[in-house]
Amino acid sequence: MSNPRVSVLMPAFRRSDTIVKAVESALDQTWRDLEVVVVDDGSGDGTLDALSVIDDPRLRVFSHETNQGGNAARRTALDESRGELLAFLDADDVWLPTKIEKQVASLEAAGPTAGLSYTWYDLHYPDGRREPGRRPRTEGGNLDELLQSNFVGTFSCVMVRREVIDHVGVPDPSLRACQDWEFYIRVNAEHSIVCVPEVLVHYRRDDGDEHRISASAERVCAGHREVYRRVADRLDAMPPQEGNKGRRYFMETFANHADVRAVATVAADTRALTLDDVRFITHMVARATRKSAAAIVERRTAPRAS
Repeated sequence: MSNPRVSVLMPAFRRSDTIVKAVESALDQTWRDLEVVVVDDGSGDGTLDALSVIDDPRLRVFSHETNQGGNAARRTALDESRGELLAFLDADDVWLPTKIEKQVASLEAAGPTAGLSYTWYDLHYPDGRREPGRRPRTEGGNLDELLQSNFVGTFSCVMVRREVIDHVGVPDPSLRACQDWEFYIRVNAEHSIVCVPEVLVHYRRDDGDEHRISASAERVCAGHREVYRRVADRLDAMPPQEGNKGRRYFMETFANHADVRAVATVAADTRALTLDDVRFITHMVARATRKSAAAIVERRTAPRAS
């Protein structure tokens, strides 16, 4: 097989129940000139065996002997890939058939200064529920909005040019969470981003899945604390109202995960406080304190292992 135009990069860890649908959604794209590079990250649960039902030369499978983390598996997939355009797909998400075709077209239409294309997504839950995701249309370079929240969304929504990664680097493996958001910020500091305003990704959301980063409040908070440290100066450089909008996003995230200290840290950086800001900060501190107290009670009353 000659080098394809598009490489689909799929890290996988213990996804034997979802990986076949994910891979098939990539291979069934209307854009046929692609490869799917799967890296099993030491799963040991039959994830590799599940792929034996797929007979397609565009599927290339690699594995780590031990679990090294999603970013390490993503990096291995990148190193083994051959395409000039790179599309990320998590092993429990699913693409709609025209996703790649429309993202390639969006980057071609925007020209060489555009380094990243993203699509909309919806959320699918194990019990069959579906919810709409966010519907941004934000495009451009060096966007303040991307410092205020991760409006782009999950890696599965994104396509980047290989030369962009050569320029800004790979997703940061040192981050315990927010690897996607921090990567988008670095990309957007040097390249513009474009949007395909259409739901082309089904994002699987399972809050009970212990292997998901979002299932660990500690990891979520650690990632957001580091991202905040990296963008705080840029939030300071914005008009106070816009900078504080970004700080509100961080404070709410920390409050929802019971990190009282992080809420207080961000609150202390808030500038030109309005009465509404004071009310918001008070509410977030109260929420974080309440959740922290509930977590302590839960730990103390949980039955001990025999």
